[in-house]
Amino acid sequence: MSKEDIVEEALESTREDLREVDREKHLVKAVKMLEKVEASITEKEERFKDWYSLHFPELVEEVDDIEHLVKILDSDVERSEIDSFEEMASNSTGAKITEKEEEIIESVLDNLESDIKLRDELEAYIQDLTKEEMPNLSKLLGTFLAARMLALAGGLEEMAKMPASTVQMLGAEKALFRYLRGEGTPPKHGLLFEHEFVRPLPSNERGKMARFTANKAVMAARLDNYGDKDKGEDLRDEAREKFEDLKG
Repeated sequence: MSKEDIVEEALESTREDLREVDREKHLVKAVKMLEKVEASITEKEERFKDWYSLHFPELVEEVDDIEHLVKILDSDVERSEIDSFEEMASNSTGAKITEKEEEIIESVLDNLESDIKLRDELEAYIQDLTKEEMPNLSKLLGTFLAARMLALAGGLEEMAKMPASTVQMLGAEKALFRYLRGEGTPPKHGLLFEHEFVRPLPSNERGKMARFTANKAVMAARLDNYGDKDKGEDLRDEAREKFEDLKG
């Protein structure tokens, strides 16, 4: 084999490596997209309810859940045409709407419904992929928290190399920087506050539980990144025992 052939073979091998699907990177992107979509839904929900309240305030007050409200209004936004709310509509104090307002409100509703559908699809994708790529971490933290921690860490290998103290603070960077500038108190936890074994504890015990969970999270990340052992349930049981101990 000539020198040129060897070089070309090496280059082709590199190209193949680059072309391989890095599902972990897709997961990180999906998590970031989900955060954007959730923020969009929250903002659009608030603005839609505020706008639609001009026409049918009683329904907005009665139905707080946006997904339920979207389903109710799916067939028509004109209050007199909404099934099961005829009496409420007839006694409504809201203003009437013209055909033009009805069209634009329906367009806004369609846009909101599209965002909700995208959110559900992203959540399903993230849940399935997290279980496949990080079985130990997902069992310890739960799929969505594990995926969000991974996104903050920058990847599974990066998280596996982090000290537990850094993992404990993921998501608390702003609070930590404020403390380092001499403002406020040092944070005890970041995103791990959302874990079911951290949030319910008294504030003076959350730091201990977050530190313990972060240590187990690093172990789980190392298992997922470097090994093939399934110890996620064992790690979760250890975290549960610590939680019960701190809860008293």
